[in-house]
Amino acid sequence: MKKKSIIFTLLSTTLLSQVSSATDVINANLGITNNYIWRGVTQSDDNFSLSGGADYQDNSGLYAGAWAASVDFNDDTNFEYDFYTGYQRKINNVDFDLGYIYYGYQGENGIDFSEVYLRATFAKLTFAVSTLLDSDAGGDFTDATYVEASYNYALPHQLTMSIHAGLYHFKDESNYQDFNISLSHGGFSLMVSTLTGNDKLEDTLIALSYSKSFDL
Repeated sequence: MKKKSIIFTLLSTTLLSQVSSATDVINANLGITNNYIWRGVTQSDDNFSLSGGADYQDNSGLYAGAWAASVDFNDDTNFEYDFYTGYQRKINNVDFDLGYIYYGYQGENGIDFSEVYLRATFAKLTFAVSTLLDSDAGGDFTDATYVEASYNYALPHQLTMSIHAGLYHFKDESNYQDFNISLSHGGFSLMVSTLTGNDKLEDTLIALSYSKSFDL
């Protein structure tokens, strides 16, 4: 699935570990997966993908980071690079996260874009909405909006189960829904993802991944 035919964003997990200062957090992460899946659509043409990133978070709640991954859209694009920044704050036991993210792609012109997002997490349940801010392909603010919910549950033997559902709404009405369930242990995770509502994109995919985070 080429990026030029649909507006994409990234779901990435930021793993933060405290370092020498009590007010600053700096972390780096590396990952590998047999299939880079984003919102139900493969970004690596059902092949392996390598990724890496770094994050900084201040005690005030401000954070910033960068992340990159190899991709395959069957064109000249070789990898994706993302830059993001935002602010996190806890209010009445609800963690809020308001941010901005820019998605760039090496090799193919006209497919970079940016989004703004808002997430709210209460206990094990997270709701989020992300909407297009600007796109080199000509998209305007709110032309594409993704609404999602996820639930994490601890299982025996240090396993964690995560259930996710999302709705992607486009101005051109090429909407779809995606669902996935994953099991994780340590840095390993196994995810089964399915997409419905768009005949051109409908698919069921499986991803086995490993990620490692470390202090800088």
